[in-house]
Amino acid sequence: MNPVVSIVRIENGNIEKAVRKAIELAGGIEAPSKSSKPVLIKPNAITSKDTWEEQITVTTHPEVVRAVIRVVKEMGHKIVVGDSSGGGTKTQRVLEKAGFKKLEKEEGVPVINLSVGAEKIEITDAVKVKSSIFSKVALDYNIINVPKMKTHTLTTVTLAVKNLFGCIPGMEKKRIHSQASTARGFSQCLIDLYSVLKDNIIMNVLDGQIAMEGHGPTSGPAKRMDLIIASKDAISLDAVATKIMGVNPYSVFTNKLGEKRKLGIANLNEIDVVGEQIEDVKSKFAMPERFIRWVPIGRFWKLANKQPVYKGAGCKACLRCEGVCPVNAIKVDRETKQPIFDYKKCISCFCCFELCEEEVIYIGRLKYKKKLIAYSSIFSLVILTAILLPLLI
Repeated sequence: MNPVVSIVRIENGNIEKAVRKAIELAGGIEAPSKSSKPVLIKPNAITSKDTWEEQITVTTHPEVVRAVIRVVKEMGHKIVVGDSSGGGTKTQRVLEKAGFKKLEKEEGVPVINLSVGAEKIEITDAVKVKSSIFSKVALDYNIINVPKMKTHTLTTVTLAVKNLFGCIPGMEKKRIHSQASTARGFSQCLIDLYSVLKDNIIMNVLDGQIAMEGHGPTSGPAKRMDLIIASKDAISLDAVATKIMGVNPYSVFTNKLGEKRKLGIANLNEIDVVGEQIEDVKSKFAMPERFIRWVPIGRFWKLANKQPVYKGAGCKACLRCEGVCPVNAIKVDRETKQPIFDYKKCISCFCCFELCEEEVIYIGRLKYKKKLIAYSSIFSLVILTAILLPLLI
């Protein structure tokens, strides 16, 4: 039986109606039995921006979470809402700024920090992460995964599979990042973690009202989509969502690797799309710049790779970037208020860029690298011409 992914438009701003319809079309949520676990509703709460306009592009819309809460409460389930934001951030502050603590009062549902209370798990058939510390709530509860529709500088997109990284306590995220310095390697880590939580997931509900494009997941521009997408298969949901965003699903490593390990379906021909159709709602997203990978000599990989760069002003010396760096490649000068990068250590995971609330870090290359890349490109072209020209004469 093919996995089902539902696509529903948000009409006249009625988020709750769209969420209810999307969940229903995706197979619904079963009523609890005597042996049922409580339900963890897991939004994306990554950072605490100052204004609502900034916040709404970064975190799951609280009205999407409210709608999910109401659907699940009506079924009779016990519920908590929770997340663990990035290392170096204060999760309780993030949950409050994102509007989820307000839901705690209005809907009578506990909103918790998933970093509190953890358990180490050995991961069967892991490729990169042989063991990890997980939130005990995420391990013990059924999960309704409520991610945001966004781009991501390292993984291209961040959707349902990536959102489950928030079930890992803050500083454990730092350790996992240090194990993988490439998009593929980090995606393997995400799939290892997903393999542990997959069977706990009873529904994924993607917030695609106000999405994010460009250099996501925290600093890209808003893109209004007015969509809710739901599925019981996180990888199928991600495949459909990436197609809607104008991206080949198999170009996203978590989709490709997840299907290869038989943890979900990414082949659109094997997914039943209900409600709206992909072609009717798709809108090409501006994607993060891809790294240059075609420089032919291995030693130039570090040269071609991009790195975080300080904009030159605006740093408040909050130390968040220093705290989140998995390889300790950043030191913040408290007096001059600026981050100082050790590029010999830097693995280009972009955690510092992702969690900088002042947006004073960008992804680029130093001037000398740009020049050397240009010279390397010309050299490569000359060599290639020298090889091919005799064959063409």
